[in-house]
Amino acid sequence: MIPILDLRTLTGPELVAALTRSSCVFVTGHGLTAAALDGVLDTGRAFYGLPEAEKALVQWPGEGPWAGWQPVYAGGPSAPLMERFEVRLTPGGQTAGLDAWGATFPHWPDRPAGFAQAWTAVYAHLHGVASRVTTLVAEGLDLPAADLPAWTEGQHSNLVLNHYLAQETAPEPGRTRARPHTDIGGITLLWADAAPGGLEAFADGEWVPVAFPPDALLVQAGDLLHRWSRGRLPANLHRVVNPPRTGPAGPRYSLVFFHHPDLETWVAPDGEPADGVAARDHVLARQRAAAEEDARMNATP
Repeated sequence: MIPILDLRTLTGPELVAALTRSSCVFVTGHGLTAAALDGVLDTGRAFYGLPEAEKALVQWPGEGPWAGWQPVYAGGPSAPLMERFEVRLTPGGQTAGLDAWGATFPHWPDRPAGFAQAWTAVYAHLHGVASRVTTLVAEGLDLPAADLPAWTEGQHSNLVLNHYLAQETAPEPGRTRARPHTDIGGITLLWADAAPGGLEAFADGEWVPVAFPPDALLVQAGDLLHRWSRGRLPANLHRVVNPPRTGPAGPRYSLVFFHHPDLETWVAPDGEPADGVAARDHVLARQRAAAEEDARMNATP
C-alpha cells in the first residue's frame, strides 16, 4: 500500500523512510485548490480539442528540453496513445511575479483564453510544493545544504497535462498509454482522474494499480534524486495501462509536475563527485533514449 502523508506536519525522516520503502507516496495538505486544478484541466481539454494544425503552432521543435505540444500518438503504430503539453518557466524567475514569470515561456497557445494564466498559477504553486518536498528529503538524508538551492529556487521543472486518448476500439497488441519507465529528474508530483486505464507502480515484484485518495498528490522519486541520495531512494518504476475491454473507453487526464535541479548542476552522491552527472546531459540523454526506443518500437519488421 502506498503511504499517505500530510505535508503540513511531515518531517524529513518520515518522508525518507516512506520513499525508501515505496519509491512513491501520497501527500495531502499540499494547498493546490480544486479551482486552480480545474483551470488547467478546462483550458487543457479545450486546447486538445483544437485542430492539429493549430496545436502544431506551439509544438516542441525537436531540440532542447521538452516543452510545448507533443503529439506522442503520431510516432508510429506502437507509439503510446497520448499527447501532452509541457510548460517550462525560467528557473529562478518566480520573484518577478506571475505575469512576468509566465512571459518567459515562448510556446503559449493563442487559444483558449486564460490558458497561460491558469497554467502559470499552478506551475508556481507546485514549484513551491516541489521545493518543500525536496527540502524534506535533504533534511531526512542529511544531504549537503550547499546543494539545496539548485533543487529549490533554481529548479528546472515542467508542468504537463497528459491526455490519454479515448479508445473506441481495442488498440494494436502491445500498444499502451505509457510504457514502463522511471522519471528523469528529482521528484514528480502527480494528479490523475479516476477514468479506467490508469497508473500502475511496480512494487514487491508486481504491478499495482494506483488509486488516488481524495485531494492527494502522488510524489514519485526520479533518477536524479536516486543518484543524489547515493542510491538510498529508489526511482519509481511505473506505467499507464489501457482501460479494460468492456466497450469504448473515454479519455484520461493526468497533471504532472516534473521537478529537476538547475540543469547546470553536477548531481553526485555526497562526497563522491566523480560518480556524478551533469543534469543537462542526463536530461537530454534520457530524451534521446526515449526517442530511440520509440523508433525501435515503431520500426517496420
